[in-house]
Amino acid sequence: MLAEVVAGPDSRQVSAALPVSQARARLYVLDLLRFVAALSVLGYHFLVDNRGMWGANAKTLFGEHLVSPFRYGWLGVEFFFVISGFVICMSAWGRPLSKFFTSRVVRLMPAYLFAMLLTAAVLTLWPMASRPIQLRQVLLNTAMLNEFFHVPGVDNVYWTLFVELKFYIVFAVLVAFGLTYKRVFAFCAVWALAALYSHYLGPAAVLQLTEAGYAPYFIFGIGLYLLYRNGPNLLVFGLVLVSLILCVATLELHVKPHNTKFVAISYQTATLIFLFFGLVMIAVSLHWFTWLRWRGLVVVGALTYPLYLLHNQLSRVIVSRLRDTVHHVLLLALLLTVMLLLAYAVHRIVERPLSHKLKAGLDRAFTQISAPASSK
Repeated sequence: MLAEVVAGPDSRQVSAALPVSQARARLYVLDLLRFVAALSVLGYHFLVDNRGMWGANAKTLFGEHLVSPFRYGWLGVEFFFVISGFVICMSAWGRPLSKFFTSRVVRLMPAYLFAMLLTAAVLTLWPMASRPIQLRQVLLNTAMLNEFFHVPGVDNVYWTLFVELKFYIVFAVLVAFGLTYKRVFAFCAVWALAALYSHYLGPAAVLQLTEAGYAPYFIFGIGLYLLYRNGPNLLVFGLVLVSLILCVATLELHVKPHNTKFVAISYQTATLIFLFFGLVMIAVSLHWFTWLRWRGLVVVGALTYPLYLLHNQLSRVIVSRLRDTVHHVLLLALLLTVMLLLAYAVHRIVERPLSHKLKAGLDRAFTQISAPASSK
């Protein structure tokens, strides 16, 4: 019975689904939400988890009214994972594994390699950590393999890329078989159950394998895309609701590391913020924001990834070297401006040209690999 209900939109109800072109139409609201999430993470690292880069308590310098809201800026990472689940499912639908692989490499690597090498160079010239940057660390970071060897990222914010990478690897298996309504729903259900049993059983290896701490966020995003693509469905609503509940449940585990003797984080407040975001994303999946079509949001969304990659360690170096000579308010404004301009420069000068060349090269490579062997 379950299989019949889930299989419906692939067979009898296929006409209810959006056409492929419309299902992949750009949702400008997601660009806006990504940018808001990035700014919240920036605010958290600039004003809350700044590791003393200002040389004084940020609340004393900037005031409680500015600093306190950014205590919850780390939630931007959870927002990213939800949006990622939605967007990855949308972009991979109807495409072969080679196109999925190419799209992920083209999207991630140019900006990442530039940001990582720039950060490594800056930290080599002006070290901020107790342990200097090592060649092995840089080499493993270049291929995004460092976490597999328990080697830290050149910038500590890169841990989120490893979580994304594990999601891509698991989702690629599904893409290889072809995305259908039934398969994607079953994938989400199996992954959610595996994550639940991981929490129940507890071994660290099992938790890491299923990415139990963040799986619900990706599943929530995927479920929302199924809702967006195929319309209301009781089973999909159930998937969205259950995954949202799991997000809230795991959120308590994410609150604890941010709750220190210097920063007080309320799980209840974090839950309310995430639930508000969840409601906005449900509204997106119900097509409530299709009226938002300002093309400037495309540029805003394009800044998000390089801005996230560049802001953390570079900002600490800049502030530590200028805080004694530049007023803190002016320095904060200057810091935000520099990061936005640098992100825009990386997008225009690095991402756009290299992405086109990388895509063309990967397309040629997959064509050659897929070509039938010539007869002798």
